[in-house]
Amino acid sequence: MNRQLKRMLAAGCCALIVILSSIRLLLPLPASGYDAADCAALAAEILDRESGGDLSGWLSHTLPEKTGLSSSDWYAMISVQRGYDCSAYASALRAHLAANDEPSATSRERMALALIACDASTADSSLCTEILDGSAGKMGIMSWIFALHLINNGVSSAQYSGEQIVTELTARQAPDGGWSLAGDFGDPDVTAMTLQAIAPYRDAPSVSEAVGRGVQYLADAQLDSGAYRSFGTENPESTAQVWIALCSLGDDPLTDSRFIKNGHTLLDGILQFRIAPGSYAHTAGGAESSLAAVQTCLALTAEELHKNGAGSLLLFHGAEPSLPEEPAETAPPQSDPQSAQTVPAVTESQQTAAAVSASEITGTESAVVTSQTVRASSVCDTTLTTALTAVSSAETVRTTAPPQDPRSDTEKYPYRIPLTAAVWIIGLILAVICLIRKRRSPKTYLTLAGICVILTGLVWFIKIESPEQFYQTERKTGGGTVTMEIRCDVIRGMPGSEAYPADGVIMPLTEFSIAPDESALELLYDAVKAYTLQIEVDGISGEAVETAYVRGIASLYEFDFGDLSGWTYTVNGERPSVGCGAYHLQDGDRVVWAYTVSL
Repeated sequence: MNRQLKRMLAAGCCALIVILSSIRLLLPLPASGYDAADCAALAAEILDRESGGDLSGWLSHTLPEKTGLSSSDWYAMISVQRGYDCSAYASALRAHLAANDEPSATSRERMALALIACDASTADSSLCTEILDGSAGKMGIMSWIFALHLINNGVSSAQYSGEQIVTELTARQAPDGGWSLAGDFGDPDVTAMTLQAIAPYRDAPSVSEAVGRGVQYLADAQLDSGAYRSFGTENPESTAQVWIALCSLGDDPLTDSRFIKNGHTLLDGILQFRIAPGSYAHTAGGAESSLAAVQTCLALTAEELHKNGAGSLLLFHGAEPSLPEEPAETAPPQSDPQSAQTVPAVTESQQTAAAVSASEITGTESAVVTSQTVRASSVCDTTLTTALTAVSSAETVRTTAPPQDPRSDTEKYPYRIPLTAAVWIIGLILAVICLIRKRRSPKTYLTLAGICVILTGLVWFIKIESPEQFYQTERKTGGGTVTMEIRCDVIRGMPGSEAYPADGVIMPLTEFSIAPDESALELLYDAVKAYTLQIEVDGISGEAVETAYVRGIASLYEFDFGDLSGWTYTVNGERPSVGCGAYHLQDGDRVVWAYTVSL
């Protein structure tokens, strides 16, 4: 009996320990309460959820069947750094690259990096060299970042060197110390990814100052929650990228006081997006996101490697890149204009033709002369920058200002009076029926009257419009006028681009009247109504639009042209630090919505 009691007590103690450990991970404890073992446990949760509990079968069969996907490549790299055999994925990825012509330069580079991680011998292969030479700089800063990762891992090139690409990237640093896809203001995501690539060269005099300014930019951009915001949305992916960057630089963000805000570290910032063990959302309270999970797993793995002195997340098989002790003067690398997936500068004649070819709407045309100065630290940044800042000496600007409608509301919405009469007639009939049935309670008649009043209000409040009425923009006053255009220049000539305008102009430069404090999202809604364009927006909850995210315009969606493709917007040539729902326009602003493949 005593032996049985001891066994029961022992089993109870074990169960209690497991329950308490689970509660510790589930509760949003301060990061100071976690150690390296907890980071390993959190990463293991993600891998267990992704693999369905069968990690061996997942690595051997399931993951290789998903080659070509961004998350699959990252999970393969994570698995390699955690000591697992990913030779099956290497074979599948090699076959995928041979059988498919991937249009996105950054996707090709990412796949090559995953291939090197899974099979060290491929770093010296002609395949990786071909990908590097054919992709570096072809899609702006992101393709330079991935190109440097390939060189860092031993890929050779007759066209590019590590010194040249490091010079190219440091030259792109914004005045605030960050890096971005375009414009003069940094972005946490792009800054972190740039620092990851140049981290091996941080001790070189030509790089150390840029690294210091970049780290300070990230420290200043961190929110009180410990997380980061990109495109106006606080999210775990941006936070994870910063974590990876700091570990790549040899810093531990969990103990570095510069990255502990209001008692919260990066881990605290990420854990607020944790839905369940192994599951993370892109936004707090949002749905499960596979991207959020894999990015978090990357950061947790980077932390483990740093804690254990086992190297850097994106350096495989003991790679140790370095610059020459006394580097010679090197010019930034030059992209081959014939092979680059770039867009020629938009000329005056092209802009005029774009305006004429657009769908006709009610309005007038007027010519205005504008000029813009765009920071250009590279001769190769012609993808997003060209799309965002198409400039000409003279431009055609359309206006959507509707003519004054002389009709009254009664004439515009003739259904209101008949429906109102019908509501009260039905109410009167019901009252007579109640009277006949001797239901003389005042509550009965007050209820009927209340229902009639509510229905009448709905009739007059809800506008039932014809398609012509719906797509007619409203005349707004008090906020001045702004101009806006919608472009997709960057996909011209790419496979699958045949379904979109050949000139890259979805909506020509158009003038809109705005109301005071009107947001960029409201303006976009006006634009798609005026031009009868399709749009899909996520992240809106009731009246809260600050976290709105534009997924698609004119049936062109994020990820349609690669894992880094999607919509972005600029105002007067600069990309705002907040989302379109939170940005308030001013009189005279110029807004450009552009599709990019290097988001």
